[in-house]
Order: sequence, then structure tokens, then C-alpha cells
Amino acid sequence: MCRWGDWDDRAINSYETREEEVSEDYFSDRNGYDTEDIEAIDTLDVGEEYDVSSGNQTIIRIK
Repeated sequence: MCRWGDWDDRAINSYETREEEVSEDYFSDRNGYDTEDIEAIDTLDVGEEYDVSSGNQTIIRIK
């Protein structure tokens, strides 16, 4: 589950608040994720969260 929002003052971009369920394939360099973020997201257990380093996005593993 990806959650985008405007809650992070240090973010480069400002996103409209929204939530979307995506597959693991979504987290790639072509979608703007760096290697550190991709590796951290890959290691999440169900229920764990990760704040993307560029801000304004929280990833929550739901499955």
C-alpha cells in the first residue's frame, strides 16, 4: 500500500493525499525509487511501514 501526502516539509515534491494498493513491481528505478528505498521496501514484513527518503510517501506492506 502506498500512501502519498503533503505531511512532509522536507519533500521535494508535494503530492495530493491518496492511497493505492500496488504490487512489488511498482517499486523500481523507472518509477523514481532509488536502490536504498527498493531494498528497504523489499525487506518489509506484513504490517511494517517505510518512509521513502524523498518524502511525502509511506509504504505499508499489507500482504
